[in-house]
Amino acid sequence: MHIISKWIKTLVKNILIRKKFPKSKIHSNLIMDNLSILGENSVVFDNVVITDSKLGDFSYIQSNSVIVKTKIGKFCSIACNVSIGLPQHSISGVSSHPIFYLKDTPLPKKFCKKNYFNTTLQTNIGHDVWIGQSALIMTGISVGTGAIIGAGAVVTKDVESYAIVGGVPAKFIKYRFGKKIRERLIKSKWWDLSLKQLKSNISSFNNPTLLLDILKKNKKKNKE
Repeated sequence: MHIISKWIKTLVKNILIRKKFPKSKIHSNLIMDNLSILGENSVVFDNVVITDSKLGDFSYIQSNSVIVKTKIGKFCSIACNVSIGLPQHSISGVSSHPIFYLKDTPLPKKFCKKNYFNTTLQTNIGHDVWIGQSALIMTGISVGTGAIIGAGAVVTKDVESYAIVGGVPAKFIKYRFGKKIRERLIKSKWWDLSLKQLKSNISSFNNPTLLLDILKKNKKKNKE
């Protein structure tokens, strides 16, 4: 009976979330608090948990992923079983157990009258970031625009824009493009283009230099 009641509550919450974010596609069993925001044309697949986070336009989160206190940009691709914003434990004291430094804990017994350690910092994911299956990103990390996080990677340090990282802990592998192209892409802010502009330039998205030249030409034309 308890399982049925819990299922009904989740179903009702999902219906309310769909009404709140009608331009997003939400699959089943989403657990999301009132602080979180879903961007337009975003997709959240089955059994995802989102807490105190924002998902940008056109970004998607695959099944069984957990997002905690994270700002995610536009056009991000997040695979299944990904965890972002993993909380930390204090390791400077006698014990790493949260009962010794946290007041806000679900544990039945509480020792502290206040929180002595911040377990969850703001995590930031830029635009157009691809995060592979089962990747883990620690709390407080910043992942730059256009970066790629390899499957199974454990990210413990900030990742530069358009960098590809992988491994445990995640290490730099290479950049997707040369420095000049990276700088031009970031400066272009193509992710903020209107739907009409995106559609009209779709054929040039497989060639960064071509797209950037077109955007530069259009910008110059608009100024005249």
